[in-house]
Amino acid sequence: MAILIFNRSKSFHFKEWLSDLNEELVLFTQVSRSDLDNYNHVEMIESFDQNGWTEIRAIELHKNFNFHTIIGHSEYDLIRAARLREKFCIRGQRVESALAFRNKVLMKQLAAKGGVEVPTFRSVNSSIDLFEFIEENGFPIVIKPIDGGGSRHTQVLYNFDEMKLILQQGLPTNLMVEKFVSGEMYHVDGIMRNGEILFSCASRYINGCLAFTKGASLGSVILDKKSRISNRLHQALSTVLASLPGAPILAFHAEFFHTDDDRLLLCEIASRTGGGRIIDTIREVFGIDLNRLWIRLQCGLDETPQLTQKADQLAGFLIVPPKNGKLLHLPKVVPFEWVVDYTSSVQPGQTLQNAASSVDSIATLIVKGTTEKMVESRLNQLNEWYMNELVWEEEWGG
Repeated sequence: MAILIFNRSKSFHFKEWLSDLNEELVLFTQVSRSDLDNYNHVEMIESFDQNGWTEIRAIELHKNFNFHTIIGHSEYDLIRAARLREKFCIRGQRVESALAFRNKVLMKQLAAKGGVEVPTFRSVNSSIDLFEFIEENGFPIVIKPIDGGGSRHTQVLYNFDEMKLILQQGLPTNLMVEKFVSGEMYHVDGIMRNGEILFSCASRYINGCLAFTKGASLGSVILDKKSRISNRLHQALSTVLASLPGAPILAFHAEFFHTDDDRLLLCEIASRTGGGRIIDTIREVFGIDLNRLWIRLQCGLDETPQLTQKADQLAGFLIVPPKNGKLLHLPKVVPFEWVVDYTSSVQPGQTLQNAASSVDSIATLIVKGTTEKMVESRLNQLNEWYMNELVWEEEWGG
């Protein structure tokens, strides 16, 4: 018996997390990793999405390894993994569930039917669909891929001139449109087992998920679990999860709008753990690794989260996006004792491009504090200091 893993990351430590299992691990990976020798079988595949042989290769290997579990941690592998589970008749999320969490139109249709308030939306198959939606609902609007992730290719249009420019460039396929929602944005992250939520954590975005489109940093702060908005978010989450087809083990990353008139609307929900520094920030506060927990539960281990939250301990993270140009200088250290992690992904002298998604970064940082207000204040202070420390070639007239 064996476990098949579709990997796109260096931060999922499958072998380490499953060391107490006497199981063969087969790794399909798009990225090189330092631990590849630890797996029973490894296949480097440049792109799971473009290489149509990927799934067929899995079927071939199943004859020898007899997979009992298939793991796909990325948004883009959930349906692929579900199809193979059905093919092999093994446990885990099925295609119906994976599609509902992946297809944002289907997701909102099911959620609305289950009593969840969602923004006004529709799928877009032609420019006429988009034009009619604007005629009925006006500007501003949001257009995005039905099955996108990380806010990639998501745009806010404010007038007909902007719409005309998009259409003249060629309307993308697999598109949806929805009415722009004014207000704050929140996310709720956690794990569910057999319909029971084992852990969930509500947080508030600072600047919002589309901050990168304006070159601004994205931040997030964990909410006090006793706050009114935290309670409301968890109630809304339960309604959303009840409206969608589930799975034996389900990780979730849900995003909600809190409107200016005090309503909660579902933006979207994914059946995976959150990206950016969400996992690390939750670990800082609660002492659990959601990725590790998710992987172990899928492999049949009877894992129960052991929370170790310190009294009044909260945290938040900051993602500093790249921009077009050569980066000449960035800080080596951060002079604030309340910054508990500073990770930079670039070096001085690199030529960079504007962020394409909400998780593209030149640096990420995690901040601790005892209240939401304190964490947010520190994130803002840190962001201002860090941005002033960056030196780009254009600023030197290069």
